[in-house]
Amino acid sequence: MNHIASIDVGTTNIKINLFNKGHEVVGAVKYPQLKIHSTNDIFEMDLDEIWEHILDGLNKLIERHQVGQLEIILTTAMHSVQLMEYDFNLVGSVITWADKRGVKALEDMTAKQLEDQYERTGTPNHSMNPYFKLMDLRDLIEEDIVVGSLKDVLFHRLTGEWVLDLSNASSSGLLNLDTLTWDKESLNTLGIDAEKQLPRIEAVNYNVPALSSLFDIEATVSVGTSDGISSNYVFRDLPNAADLSIGTSHAVRVVHKSPQLNNAYQNFSYAIDPDHYLIGLPSNNGADVLSWTNRVFNSTFEELNTVAGLRPATDSVFVPYLNGERAPIWNEFATGNLYDLTRVSTRESVLFSIMLGMIFNIKHNVELLEELVEFDSIGLVGGITKLESFSQLLADVLGYTLYIPVVENAETLGSIAVVKGMPFENEYDM
Repeated sequence: MNHIASIDVGTTNIKINLFNKGHEVVGAVKYPQLKIHSTNDIFEMDLDEIWEHILDGLNKLIERHQVGQLEIILTTAMHSVQLMEYDFNLVGSVITWADKRGVKALEDMTAKQLEDQYERTGTPNHSMNPYFKLMDLRDLIEEDIVVGSLKDVLFHRLTGEWVLDLSNASSSGLLNLDTLTWDKESLNTLGIDAEKQLPRIEAVNYNVPALSSLFDIEATVSVGTSDGISSNYVFRDLPNAADLSIGTSHAVRVVHKSPQLNNAYQNFSYAIDPDHYLIGLPSNNGADVLSWTNRVFNSTFEELNTVAGLRPATDSVFVPYLNGERAPIWNEFATGNLYDLTRVSTRESVLFSIMLGMIFNIKHNVELLEELVEFDSIGLVGGITKLESFSQLLADVLGYTLYIPVVENAETLGSIAVVKGMPFENEYDM
């Protein structure tokens, strides 16, 4: 194939980078997710809108760059649920990780049941986990309903095959970590027949021709992986590095040779292949904390970056749980708080306190990950990397060298690294 289109379908944006044979970016398109239904408890996306943007983006890149042969690599966000009829007509919208359906199912389970579920699947006991969402949706899962996700539905539309990659299957809360097959106990509880109602699991490098009706050129599709794993594989040329991704939320992760589970920490452990596992901790409160700050204080990212460079004295403390929280406290209903304001507090000191609250929350998760696996540096990805002073403040608080890829949307290159089984030598800012 003379070009690779690496697609990254996130919760708020779709990014497609076009690479040539030398794995250099020669074109790119980006689409915002506009049809999002979001309340305090619901967070859904429109799969048809996503599909239209993917087709539009691929065809634009093919035409602009006179692509003759194309390999499409598909990367998506984890933890989604899409119910369908047997003919693949959609039933409802895509339910994302941020949707809070599943809370009641969590509350109804005993501590022993929760521990067993976590130990079998490596997926934290939280409403982000599709298993608990499906517990709440059991009345809808009848014999003529199948259970899909963002990844397998898009792959089906591209190829005609209903397939899910191992890494996304592992983050579904329905995969058994010992057998790397669908977990029989979870499916029995949900009343799901794996052969009839779930996609077939394949390796991340599974590749088949695209449907001939979609493109006027020769094209194949690799099922690919999840956004968390593609971010880590950006840094596979760095020995012993962790990955810190800061988007709306944040997560710190390491690729390790075996599952590492800690029921107290509720870290995730997702299989990439039988010899590699993604170990880490996710938070609900990443750059969304900064976006909230800009709305409430009428600030800008540029002003926040300036304040991060000035580092004004402050006695205030900010607890950043604006969206509830996953790691480190795993409390759906946690809230943010700003403490110890006085008459000498200034705008700059308050803004700085908010940034520190967000950063020290990240530091807590980094320290928990240190107890599970070893790493000696951290690669940083996300739009936050454009804020140089903030990134330096983050490095100083964490006490690690941060490596920032020079290539924009580096996660799309990480997806290629996963599928091809090859690390790339990147250029980094530090």
